[in-house]
Amino acid sequence: MAGTCCPSYSTGDPLLDFFYILFNGISEVPLFSSPLNGILILAGVLLASWRAGVMMVIAGLIGAGMALMMGAPYDLVTFGLFGYNSILTGMAFWSGPFVKSNHATFWISIFGAAWTAVSWMAFAHVMGDWFVQGGQGWAIPGFTSSFIFTTWAIMLATKRFGHNIWPALVQKEPIVAGVASGTSVSQLMSDSSNPEPEHSFKWTPKEFMIAVLKGVSQVTFVENWKTGIFWVVGLTLSFELLSTTYTTPDGTLIVSRLFTNAYTTQWDPTSPLYLAGLMALIGSAIGAGMAILQKLPTNEIRMGLHGFNQVLVMIALTSFVPLTWQTFLYAVLATIACSFMMPAFQNLFGRWGLPALTGPFVFTAWIFLLALAGFQYIPAGIGWARP
Repeated sequence: MAGTCCPSYSTGDPLLDFFYILFNGISEVPLFSSPLNGILILAGVLLASWRAGVMMVIAGLIGAGMALMMGAPYDLVTFGLFGYNSILTGMAFWSGPFVKSNHATFWISIFGAAWTAVSWMAFAHVMGDWFVQGGQGWAIPGFTSSFIFTTWAIMLATKRFGHNIWPALVQKEPIVAGVASGTSVSQLMSDSSNPEPEHSFKWTPKEFMIAVLKGVSQVTFVENWKTGIFWVVGLTLSFELLSTTYTTPDGTLIVSRLFTNAYTTQWDPTSPLYLAGLMALIGSAIGAGMAILQKLPTNEIRMGLHGFNQVLVMIALTSFVPLTWQTFLYAVLATIACSFMMPAFQNLFGRWGLPALTGPFVFTAWIFLLALAGFQYIPAGIGWARP
């Protein structure tokens, strides 16, 4: 069979296309288009929080609706590319852990989801077009950059609003200079400006696995290990609608659609490997393990805050490039690097009272993808390429 092309979810059936727009938009949060994955992720989020699940649906549909009203390519909308960043922006407010859930934050979530649809197209242009002008650059994915840009801007703005949005900081001890804003420090290490690590909690395999699963669920600001299981199962069973075209001997053009593995379809449509769930677990485990070695706050590790960026890095670096032993090790290196970027972003943006969000993931993934220009043993992927 020849002529395999990019997957398409545009069917011409309004109800079926709506189904794809909704659940592909949710599924794209961990960088895959798969309705089955989207359904399982939504189920897992609803299990943890009805607010988060409701906002996930509303924000995703608003992002897609804005794209349709402004005339975005229809195939991109049904593929889910205008849903996932809007979902993250919407979930960062109202249903998220950062601000209070009230009428003000609800409507800010709605507006943020709409704004993010515009930001997504802007970053898609910057990363996809500017880098290839004159044939001397690269086209690389924008990932969740539009969510980060929009959410940080709104968060900074709302700190001056006369609405009851931000909860008061609870500080048991004075904040020590050089430590991220909002961090409580009981004491410092002797002759050091670093905080004394917690020694009362003892890690066990069970506690570590719970932290790993929470790291997966925290991609959408949910702290629930059961939700993490839904994510892993959904990623493992990720199926994608693959369109194939071929011409019969009599000249008839045949277009067929089949469901295939969303993880490997971009580089091997016939691959039976379902690895996205495994890569998510590996990424979160690396993040949690590195945080323990770095003696970062134990409560943050147990909440999964040092796993979700690493989940996305591991998935991105093993799916946006064909998976080989070199690219796998490259992805592991990137995930370890992200484990340094996370506390760096916490320290930097915490000075303005902002969360790191998925900034460490985006920055790390961009650096490691752009670096591939000089590494000839690591192949380029679909949707972006060498000059």
